[in-house]
Order: sequence, then structure tokens, then C-alpha cells
Amino acid sequence: MRMQLNPWKSDQERISLLDASIRAQVKQRGLYYIRILALLSALYWWVVSCLVYGAVYKRSRMVHNALLQIIDLDHDYPPALELPRWQLLDRDFDGQLSEVREWVRKHGWGAIVINPGASQRLQQADINYSPKQAITVIHNTGRQPIITVSYLAPALTNAVTRAIYQFTLTHLESLRSQPQLLASNPQLLSTLVQSPISYTSEDVGLFSFSLSPIICIFGFLVGLVMMIEALIQWKMTTLDFFLKVKHWQVWLASFGLVTLWAVFVAMHSALAVAAFQGPQYSSHALPFTVGRFFALWFNIAITLAALGMWLCNWYLVLSPEFFGVPTLITVISNVASLMTDVDLAPHFFRWFRIQPFNNGSMLFQYILSGSYPRIALNVSILLGEWAAMSVILFATTWVRQTTLLLGIADNAGWLRGSIFFHSDIPYYKDVLPVVHKAASFPFEPRRTRSFVISESTGETASLKEGNLGV
Repeated sequence: MRMQLNPWKSDQERISLLDASIRAQVKQRGLYYIRILALLSALYWWVVSCLVYGAVYKRSRMVHNALLQIIDLDHDYPPALELPRWQLLDRDFDGQLSEVREWVRKHGWGAIVINPGASQRLQQADINYSPKQAITVIHNTGRQPIITVSYLAPALTNAVTRAIYQFTLTHLESLRSQPQLLASNPQLLSTLVQSPISYTSEDVGLFSFSLSPIICIFGFLVGLVMMIEALIQWKMTTLDFFLKVKHWQVWLASFGLVTLWAVFVAMHSALAVAAFQGPQYSSHALPFTVGRFFALWFNIAITLAALGMWLCNWYLVLSPEFFGVPTLITVISNVASLMTDVDLAPHFFRWFRIQPFNNGSMLFQYILSGSYPRIALNVSILLGEWAAMSVILFATTWVRQTTLLLGIADNAGWLRGSIFFHSDIPYYKDVLPVVHKAASFPFEPRRTRSFVISESTGETASLKEGNLGV
């Protein structure tokens, strides 16, 4: 006989939310939700306002911490050229613009370079001299594309405009005091007036393609969200696994899950970058070779593995109501570390230096642009965090396994006494007098080869026989 279900008829047999029989439970849960909502919303917005709004807003005021250089390869630097918060770099580059480019690529944000021979050619009114050969503006988008595009590139443009004005004004005043030079070379004054000096702009970072401001944020953030989904599922679906399997194997399985899942997600992220950029994508980025693909894969994998271990430790010991606390703080702080540079943030935000996203993005940008190499520092921080979180994982898996066996926490992580707690495993204090009537020491469940968790009711639960009533 075929049974037909009528959900509307079944729903008529249920009671109303306002029924007096469940009024106490509704009130209890309602007050709980209000309290937890007030607490977590205040915490979340504090985190957002401090770590995002604070870091990004202060970035515009702390941008002067990005030291830009004025490099005089002409050795006739106008004394009147004084720019605030700029540094006249006293370093011998042997008059080679290529050496300046290499220095800015590895160490600097940007520089204004007065090219060699600029003053002499200007004074001699060399008709073959292009005005743009006088000054070169160099900026490095590979160090931090958001900062460079938003702040440093405009700052360099404004500064070079002032430098051109003062540079030309200095030589005009010098010519006024040398009438014999004007008499011998009448084209000199017209050259200065009609063809004033100009500049050429160069980007040595090669990280100015269309997606460069968001490629790191988007790639890491998508990978981290996929890690969070896998970690929560691991927490919610492994009750029997934690109850029956030896602890060191539980730890090894958790370690393997996080690491292998990070490698898997990172592979797709690296493939996405390869699909977008491709070999010889444009002149605004280095060619995407096989070596760069594997370097990018390793970089994203170790970044996500370090964060995955960190979040896994929290999820294993926290109840579901607090999952959002480490998640939001981790996500927001790491994203904020990508949206600004640590050197441009207030002193409070200097701890961003140890954030996995910060170190991973520096490696990401170096792999694709070759700029600002800090490979040893970044890799050592990421590997160190991954190793440290793996050691802590050994303790958190033990805590979860022990609290489950003792009936202190249920599968979801709710602690005994919570209104949401539900577990068929008896509380160890309730069965302790039956098993150890004369014992005065704390109960420690010890599993042997004959330890079996069988299906039974709560009435037949026995720690002596190894039956926990699951």
C-alpha cells in the first residue's frame, strides 16, 4: 500500500510557538540568542572597525612612512630642490640608470632620478637632446600594488612636477648671470622656454596588470573559505572516529586533512592565475613559466595550511556559538594586512608582519614580478607557523577526544550544561561511583584492545565492559 504524506495535515498536529507548554524554552532560547548576538556583533564590528577601517584610513595619513628617494646621477643637483619626506640618496650607482632600477626593484618604493648629463646638455642647448631624458620617475608596483597605485604614483608625479620647475628655474637664474653664454649660444634661452625638461615614467615591479590590486586578496580569501568549510565538516562528522581511533592516529588524520586540502585548493588557485595570466600575458608582468607555477602553488599551499591548522585548533575545542570569533578575526586581520603595507600602518598594526596572508602576498608578488625579495623571511615565518600549529593540533585533538569520552562535550562541541547539549555518552561523574566506589583519584578512561563501543541504551552503559552507550 502506497503511503501519501500530507505535510499540511501533519503540521496541524504541531503546537504553536506561543503555546504555554514550550513558553519557558522559547523564552530561554530567545534570551540566549539576544545575549550572544549582542556580544558577537559588538566584537565583530570592533574587529572590523579596528583592523579594516583603522588600517585603511590611517594608511592615507601614514603614507609618508614610505620613503622615496631622489637620486642624482648628474651630480649637479639643484640646491633649491627640497621635497618634504624625501631622501636624497647618497649612493654611488656609477652613473648607471640600470643599477638604480635594480635597487628600487629590490629595496625601494620609488625614486626620482636626475639622469647623467642633464645639466650639461641643457646648458649647451643640445638640439638632439630629448626633454624626457632629463628625469626618470621609477616606481615599484610589485612591492604593494594598492599602495603604489593609490598613493605613491600620484606622489611621484607631484614631486617630479616640482622637481622640473625648480630644476629649470635654477638653470635660468644661472644663465641670467652669464650673459656671455647667451650671446655665444642664442638658441639656449629659446630651448629652455619652448622645450622645458620633462620626465619618463617606468615601472620596475611589473605587477600592474588589470587584476594586480585584488589577485592576492581574492585568491587567498577563496582558498581560506574552502578550508573553513572542510574544517567545520571534519568537526561535525567524526564522532565515531574520535571515539574509536587512537589519539596519535586522530592527530595524524587531522594533520593530513588540513595539509592535503590546502595543497588541493592551492593547485586550483595557481591554475586560475595561470589561466588568467598565461605565458607572455603582457609586458606588465613576468612570463608565467612552469617554475613560477610550482612556486606559486607551494606559496598558496603553505599559506592556507598555516591558517587551516590555526582554525582547526580553534574549531576542535570551541562550541559552535563561538566559531565565528576566530574565523572573523582571522579573515579580517589577514585581509587587512593585504590592503595596506605594514610600514604604512600605525605601530599597533605592526603585528601584521606575522600574518600568513601578508607573507604569502609578498611571495606571491615576488614570484610574478621579481620585486622586493624577502624569500627567506617569508618562507620561514609560514613554515614556522605551520609547524607550531601542527604541534598544538596534537593537544587540541586530545582535548576533543577526551571531552567526548568523558561526556563533557557532544559531537557539535556543546558543553554539558548548555541548553543545546545532546550526547548519549554518560557523564563520567555519574558513573564514577559505580565503577570506582573506593577510588579517590580522578577518573581517566583507558582503552585497551578489548575496548568496544557498542550500540546500547543508556541503561546498559558500562565503563567496565567498555560500553559507553552510544
